[in-house]
Amino acid sequence: MFNTIENRKSEPRTRERRSPAMSPRRAMVTLAILGLSGWLATGCGSSSRSRRPADPGLASAMANQQTLANQAATQPGAAGTSTSSTEPPAVNDYSYRLAPGDLIDVKFPYHPEENERVPVRPDGEIGLQVTGDIMAAGMTPKQLEQTIAEKAAATLRNPVVSVVVAQLAEHKVYVGGDVQKPGFVMYRDGLTPLQAVIERGGFLDTAKLNSVLYITRNGDQIQTQTLDLKAIVDGKATEQVVMSPDDILFVPRTFIGKADVWVDQWIRGLLPTVPRPGFDLNQTAF
Repeated sequence: MFNTIENRKSEPRTRERRSPAMSPRRAMVTLAILGLSGWLATGCGSSSRSRRPADPGLASAMANQQTLANQAATQPGAAGTSTSSTEPPAVNDYSYRLAPGDLIDVKFPYHPEENERVPVRPDGEIGLQVTGDIMAAGMTPKQLEQTIAEKAAATLRNPVVSVVVAQLAEHKVYVGGDVQKPGFVMYRDGLTPLQAVIERGGFLDTAKLNSVLYITRNGDQIQTQTLDLKAIVDGKATEQVVMSPDDILFVPRTFIGKADVWVDQWIRGLLPTVPRPGFDLNQTAF
């Protein structure tokens, strides 16, 4: 009886010791499955992380395209950027005289509905809705402001006017008389008579520098005056005159120069000569 009880008590321990052990074949299969699973996991992970090498040509093209886009964004004229062509030309509002072909902005700060951009017509006038036709050629922007304000006062209360030169036409000044190359000079703001003569090659020896004729336009009037450019060339004076578009300079001859021309025309040109070897009557007489 005691033996039976002891055998029963020892059965659980025996069962615990006799837990089913894995056979070698089963162990090998299990290890093979685990190894295959690990290899597959490693291969898939590396393939998912790997990337196909980029095409160098494609990368270079994309970089060039981005560079061109950046340059286009920073170049003048791109959206959001101001261009120099839209900026008004730098002119002196107190000395520059308007001429046909100029484009001006007439602004009324307190009446913006009257703002207009108008050209100076070939007849020298501009047309505004608030004032009608006004002579503008030959006037400075400041003078034109005052004229427009006076005429606009008939319909506007205490008008304030601003005149801005938006665009300059291609103007010329003309130089003639006793200069090396009579002709025209392209106008630029600040051009002086002496500068215009020098651009045409300078004076001739027979030029009368102290009596240069200067013809300009002031509004609808033509004004003339005599300039002493000799004093400026000698350094005794400074130039005070600034030329305007379509002005004219005429450099006369001196008395000696005129006399020489008279001799050429009426003496040498009309005196009959007999062609003889080694003898010239013109050189003998004069």
